[in-house]
Amino acid sequence: MISIGRATRQLWALLVFCTAALPVFSQDLKAQFIQIDLGREFGFFSKSPAHLRAVAMASNQNPSSTALLFFPGWPGQLWLPENMQAERFITNALNSRFYATRHIDLMPSKGITFVMVDCPTDQWGSSQRSADPTGCSDSYRSSQQHADDIAHLIAHLKATQGIKRIFIMGHSYGSISSRWLAMRLGDQIQGSIHSASMSYAAGMRFADYGSSISRMDMAQAKAPWIFVHNLNDQCKATPYVPIQTVAGTQLITVRGGTPQGDPCGAGHFHSYQGRELAVLDAVARWITSYEITLFAGEP
Repeated sequence: MISIGRATRQLWALLVFCTAALPVFSQDLKAQFIQIDLGREFGFFSKSPAHLRAVAMASNQNPSSTALLFFPGWPGQLWLPENMQAERFITNALNSRFYATRHIDLMPSKGITFVMVDCPTDQWGSSQRSADPTGCSDSYRSSQQHADDIAHLIAHLKATQGIKRIFIMGHSYGSISSRWLAMRLGDQIQGSIHSASMSYAAGMRFADYGSSISRMDMAQAKAPWIFVHNLNDQCKATPYVPIQTVAGTQLITVRGGTPQGDPCGAGHFHSYQGRELAVLDAVARWITSYEITLFAGEP
């Protein structure tokens, strides 16, 4: 499971650190940095306000009343700095290997505002960015507080951006959030997508990461939900068969792809390398119509 610690190293390195990238991005996209004061403080010697941060991408040409809140995979945190430049986020995302950020303009082109969500600052564990996290584990993700925090974000999007329909999506370790939020947010959301979802806990010194999987019950979710998974996913924590059992007919099976790099990383079957657009198109189709694409990609 430590290999999953490398899964989004390139993702957050590009999104946050790659400040040398030229600001060349799709002119159709507009980005907004979001920071929400959660009304609580943290810290031992000096107190700091806890904030929830996110970046929302929307189309200038295709106004949206639907938003997709996306929770990234391991380490599950973006460590978004205060007052970051949202346009820079887009530029760096387009240079990443991760399917959802490399094609960050696809959802907006379908009339869906795409929102990358960070963990609250009081859950970071350490202010030092690391692929081996010390915070925002299952203890928080399975809690009512997590759902309450995301409810604040939902309220903000509805009040400031005219959003009416909310969907949530988590990839790999981010699916711990998406599955628990599906169970706790009730009718505040219109659906949830669980991508390359974990079936086994990380174990060892990451014992709390994935520890809540056995307590998940998708029957508690009021809104429609669906899983997306590559038939040949070779990451040890995210095999296909256990998810096939959980999802039943609510499953988009991804076939084929390019098995290069870390099996739990930002590419490979686990992150739909070679099938990126097919997966994103299938997700967008489900969001707009609840139509299930049984198979995305060819064998």
